[in-house]
Amino acid sequence: MLSRLVTAVRSNAIARIVMLVALVFVVTYGGMAVASFMMRTESPIMVVPSTSMVPTLNVGDIVIIKGVDPKTITVGTIIVFQVPGGSINIIHRVVGIVNVGDTLAFVTQGDNRSTNPMPDPWSPVPENNVKGVLVARIPYIGYVTLALQGPLGIVLIAFLIFLMIALEYHSSRKKEAEPARPSN
Repeated sequence: MLSRLVTAVRSNAIARIVMLVALVFVVTYGGMAVASFMMRTESPIMVVPSTSMVPTLNVGDIVIIKGVDPKTITVGTIIVFQVPGGSINIIHRVVGIVNVGDTLAFVTQGDNRSTNPMPDPWSPVPENNVKGVLVARIPYIGYVTLALQGPLGIVLIAFLIFLMIALEYHSSRKKEAEPARPSN
């Protein structure tokens, strides 16, 4: 049964394309699901989109985030959090910790004092909004992701998909045109 399926996929260009696209999606989303589980956060990998954390983090840096118990966060820790009342994730440093009722809240501020001279206006950030803490950074690799988010990126991705399909189709037509070789 499996050998018939493999043979059918190998002999059909459209099936190969579908399998390739499916494999890309499974690897991408499966990889993110595994990373989310292992790092205990819904957003284990992010790209720094602004200069608010320069010189510590630069635009285009990829950051690795790990979910932690908010009680372990101290002043000076870099956290990722959802802006209270919003849906945007921010990465800033904790500059103060306060108790709001029976929960912790964090006063945050970007490291770039020219763009962030005061603590963030949405501070204090409730502990429930904290997604995790910074554990690693990969410099500048995220520029590719940032570039692909605009209209030019959408066109580039569509072109690459079209190119992949065209190459696969051309390759399959070329194989069909070749005469079969006798086996020994």
